[in-house]
Amino acid sequence: MRTLRKLATTTCALGLLTPAGTSFVSEAGAADLSTGPVQVQEPVNERVDRTWEFLIAPYFVGANITGTSQVGRLPATDVDIGTGDILENLRFGAMLRTEALYRQKFGAMLDVAYMNLATANDTPLTGGRVRVGGDQLILEGMLFYRAYNSPQTTVDVYAGGRYWDISLNLDATGTIAGNFDITRADDWLDPVIGLRAMHMFNDKWSVNGRGDIGGFGAGSDFTWNVQGGVGYHFNKIWSAHFQYKALGVDYDNEKSGTSRFAYDTITHGPLIGIAARF
Repeated sequence: MRTLRKLATTTCALGLLTPAGTSFVSEAGAADLSTGPVQVQEPVNERVDRTWEFLIAPYFVGANITGTSQVGRLPATDVDIGTGDILENLRFGAMLRTEALYRQKFGAMLDVAYMNLATANDTPLTGGRVRVGGDQLILEGMLFYRAYNSPQTTVDVYAGGRYWDISLNLDATGTIAGNFDITRADDWLDPVIGLRAMHMFNDKWSVNGRGDIGGFGAGSDFTWNVQGGVGYHFNKIWSAHFQYKALGVDYDNEKSGTSRFAYDTITHGPLIGIAARF
């Protein structure tokens, strides 16, 4: 009987303690879970967060050059040079674009495209040789302002200058006309204004375009450039770009005699390049 009373007393005590214990545990757990409102961290746009961003992009244009050119007292001559002719007679070429961007707002870009062409032909009657060579340097320096910027789309307004340096060399030895070496060259600087844009479809593919006009009689009478295409992004640093580019210029130095030089051409063709952005 005494044992049964002890068991009843213990059971009552446990019955009284259990709700209190449960309440204590619940309150302690609630205290642990009540850490204030949950902070949701917004995704960071890594491009905007950078102070400086740089780009290096070597490229190649399968150029075709059409139009007219006049050198000295010679009459205007039609120019029709295909990509195959350029590749066959190319001695040296270099094409590179570099950019620097500050706070995703202000930037500068430099683009250089140089080709050195040369071909030689024998003269069967005299055993002589005629060598024709040419150099074409196009150097662009632009400042740009990022007028619109989102994680998917950017729009830049730019202005600057496009410098042209074109020369032609004719070297003959052992010909009927004798031996001679003639070089004619001219260079000029065109002011340029333009617009470009890029849109990312996803983390791999993008589309881009660019257009500008210039000259306005300060250098050439008129110059223009249009290009556009797609880009494939391997990762955040490396990407490949495929475009079609057309560059036109109408230049005449308005001189006479042997100093005359006129160049009215369109250089166009597919462009392929690799870009590193860091």
